[in-house]
This record gives sequence, C-alpha cells and structure tokens, in this order.
Amino acid sequence: MSSSFASGLRLLQSLAIALLLLVSSSAVAVAQSSPEIDIRVTAQSFPPLVAVRNVLEERQFDELLRNGFPARLHIRAEIWTVGRYFDDARGRVEWDVIVQYNVVEKSYEVARVVGDRVMSLGSYLRFADARAASELAYLPALPTPKRGQKGYVLVQAELQTLEVTDLDEVERWLRGEARPAVKGKRSPASALTRGVRTLASRILGGEVRQLEARSPTMKF
Repeated sequence: MSSSFASGLRLLQSLAIALLLLVSSSAVAVAQSSPEIDIRVTAQSFPPLVAVRNVLEERQFDELLRNGFPARLHIRAEIWTVGRYFDDARGRVEWDVIVQYNVVEKSYEVARVVGDRVMSLGSYLRFADARAASELAYLPALPTPKRGQKGYVLVQAELQTLEVTDLDEVERWLRGEARPAVKGKRSPASALTRGVRTLASRILGGEVRQLEARSPTMKF
C-alpha cells in the first residue's frame, strides 16, 4: 500500500468520524436560536446597519471547520424605492464573511471581504468568539433615495460550508474520479478527500442556508 493511499485512507477515516459526530449532534443544533438578519435603519439613519446572526451553529459548524470545511457567508443588501406599479432597485452592495480554522495555530480566523478588499476580523482560540466576530454588523454604502421617496432595504444571506455543492458530484466521483485515482491518473488521497467532502455535503443537506429580510417601508 502506497504512502499516499494510506494517508488518504487515514483522512477518509477521520472525516467519516466527523460526519458521525455531525449527524448525531443535529438534534442539539435544532434547539439553538434561529438564524436571522438584523436590519437597523431609518430614513434619518441611512445607510443601514446589517448583521446576520445565529447562522453558525455551535457544535455542528465547529466540527466542520476543524475538519477542513471553511464557512463562507455571502450577503447582499439592496435599496428599493416604491413605484406606482413596480418597485425599483436603486443600489446594491455585496460582501462575504469567511471563517476558517488554522490547524497550525489552532485558531479560528475571521475576515470580511468587500470587492477586492479583505479586512481581518480577528483570530480566536474559541469558536464562540469567532462566531461572535462573524456576526459583527456592517454598514454597506448604499445610495440614499431622493427626498420624498418611499423605500426599503432588502437583505439576502447565503451560508455555504462545503467546497463542492453540485448534487451530481457524488455520482461523478463514484464513476470517474475514483477510477483515475486507482489507475494512477490522480492522487488517491485527492479523490478520497473530494469524495468524502461531497458525501458530507449530501448527508448534511449541503449545508447551504439562505435567509432574507426586509426593512419596513420608510419615507426619505
């Protein structure tokens, strides 16, 4: 047995154990606070202050992060004005919050990405502290509607924890990626890792969460 294949098998075993822990903890996760988007805005305090909370569930996502699955929270905020027949989108700002585990430093790293700018939100030894940092409110630079117009803020958020989300990936891995690995065309460890990550995605429902919230309509 080659060393690369042996290392792949060891990785497969560790990831399988992580999956068992995640599935067994799902009942606990349900009892925690519900995910929500907090939009704090008035016509006099614009742009809005946006925060996404209770998305990273304590035990479940801690295990995912520690086993090499970074969490990416993508947020989109839009300002809409109320029209006579149709509402109009007047501006949009998008950003990401990234949480990953540094195996060497044994710490959780949190960063906010806006366009091509990356802002570190800190490095933490405890997952609870990293989660709190990921929930810090952000002030997106949305354009202010004209005076007298009515409008509202719409915010959408999507959390994705796994690298592979295609629903057909498991079948492709079983049919194709595993075979080249066995035939020497691809690293066995690479094929095993991708296969287990995809299997984790399917077992955990993809771990893609989508949220949406809208502020009350206000007159500017």
